[in-house]
Amino acid sequence: MRYPAINNESFSSLRNALRILQLFTMEQPELTLSQLAEKLEVGLSTAYRLSETLMYEGFIVKDQMSRTFRLGASILGMGNIILSQIDLCRYSSLILEKLAGETGETAHISILKENQVIYLHKADSSHPVHLLSHIGRQNPVHCTSTGQVILAYQPDPLIDKVLDMGLDRYTLKTITSPSKLKELLVSIRKQGYAFSVEEMHAGISSIAAPVKDRTGEVIASVSIAGPTSRIHSPKLLKLVQLVKQAANDISQL
Repeated sequence: MRYPAINNESFSSLRNALRILQLFTMEQPELTLSQLAEKLEVGLSTAYRLSETLMYEGFIVKDQMSRTFRLGASILGMGNIILSQIDLCRYSSLILEKLAGETGETAHISILKENQVIYLHKADSSHPVHLLSHIGRQNPVHCTSTGQVILAYQPDPLIDKVLDMGLDRYTLKTITSPSKLKELLVSIRKQGYAFSVEEMHAGISSIAAPVKDRTGEVIASVSIAGPTSRIHSPKLLKLVQLVKQAANDISQL
């Protein structure tokens, strides 16, 4: 079956419509028309036309009181289908819960997306700590153990691409030098895990290990995160062993 060719204007509209869906986050679940136009760098009329199409299909809805948009039932339904089909989420749940129970820290499984890591699943710790992590959240690759450990096993061209996108500083301990980050990635590959100490949030440290597919390619990472006082302690080596074991267990699924 042949499909009609998509002209440049149609492709641009499709691309912008998809970009609109990516603008909504946990931190900013509602956006005004002006905000949509500003973030897309398009005119108000274009943003209005795109939002009308997405509303018609149920991908976004509009609050008539606040005049803001939010994701609709159609996109949320698709999200549930995607999550149910991701083996990493489906099969790693018990392993993450076990890891959180053994370490007493919050456990995550994450994947790489350009210069960000996306948290696919999370198991809360027995010691509630305010961490900026939730399912679907994206964090920088260069200053998180979960991102560093995935990046360490990627091809050089991809690593260079991430470095070219910039290394923003979040704390005094954030690595912002491309050469120093490359040195760290080499070290991570040798030891098989990443240990990040307050590189993104002051007072928070984390440990991550790589998850591999059946061909041996690193496709995700398992991590724990918590207060530096608990992570950076005499039990550090034990925590590293538990994280590496959890990552290995998921790799065998």
